Amino acid sequence: MKKILVIDDEKAIIDGLFKMLSSWGYQVKTAMRGLNGIGYLQSEQFDLVVVDLKMPDINGIELLKRIKEISPEIKIIVLSGSLGEVNFAELNELNIFKLLEKPISRKDIQASIQEALGVSKSDAEIKSEKKAIDFDVDIPIKKDSDIKFFSKGNILVVDDNESLAITIKNILSFKNYNVTIASDGEIALEKIKSQKFDLVLMDINMPKMNGIEAVRRMKAINPDLFIVMMTGEASDEEIEKAIKEGGYAVLRKPFSPERLLKSISWFRDAEENIRFRKAKEEASREAPKKEGLFKEFRHKIKKNIKSHRSGILTISFIVISIIIGILLVFYIENVREGVTRYYTTMSSKYENYMDKVVGYLERDERRELKQK
Repeated sequence: MKKILVIDDEKAIIDGLFKMLSSWGYQVKTAMRGLNGIGYLQSEQFDLVVVDLKMPDINGIELLKRIKEISPEIKIIVLSGSLGEVNFAELNELNIFKLLEKPISRKDIQASIQEALGVSKSDAEIKSEKKAIDFDVDIPIKKDSDIKFFSKGNILVVDDNESLAITIKNILSFKNYNVTIASDGEIALEKIKSQKFDLVLMDINMPKMNGIEAVRRMKAINPDLFIVMMTGEASDEEIEKAIKEGGYAVLRKPFSPERLLKSISWFRDAEENIRFRKAKEEASREAPKKEGLFKEFRHKIKKNIKSHRSGILTISFIVISIIIGILLVFYIENVREGVTRYYTTMSSKYENYMDKVVGYLERDERRELKQK
């Protein structure tokens, strides 16, 4: 049985995770203080640690470092109430397995834990069925229907500011996005030719090839590519030109991790709406074509009927005559059989009656002879 340590100072989350993870078949231990959790790790062996990044008794990064010192290979899932306070570079250095933002989705928790422990979905479901525990989860969770993002989506970040590009990659990678970095427009074009991307985040001002020219050439390669411009200093004229060339929207720098993730979610919805409208427009264009084909087919049928009207009428008359003849034959045959049966029945009844009359006469005759 896999063993999980949960470290969080919020009782609702501790209780909710304990009930949830226990129902999925895991052995769970909880600690509401970081130092207590470190004590458990020193005395017991765990397969996974789920830890809040903000604890009252110890700094979150320091807590993660202490955990890694005790158990360097252990998988860690970090919970955070505000991504703006997260140092993604430090988390990457500590090789954190996953970062989840509060409020947490039940689906995200289950998927992350299964992935970290290498437990297949069917195994977890079997364990859950065996436990058969009913409970109300107190942990504040989001409905899965409220979570909207590119699921495992491929995102290309194009920016000559390497540190910013890496920061964006770190933020998005923790949310299950597959992120590729390009330092200028020329490199981005090569990547577009060899790989499919769901979204491109493109800086406007770059050396070698600026974002406006890159957008124009990307759209020539893939007209359906969804591109969002990033800028901190571009003029309104440059922004307008970038949008005209095919950029969908502008994300102004500097932006917080929360704003970046919310913007990605909004862009995802916008992309879905665009695709829906395109599909609807294509269907509208196809409808008249189909209707035209139907009209043409109907016209040909009418024309063929008119040109062969006499032949069709003759064949129809012959067929109807044959059918009527067959029906008459069956009718006459049925009448004949009925008359024959009726005649046979009446004859039989008449013979029986005559036999009875003759019998009565013979009987009377014998009585008269006896009397004489």
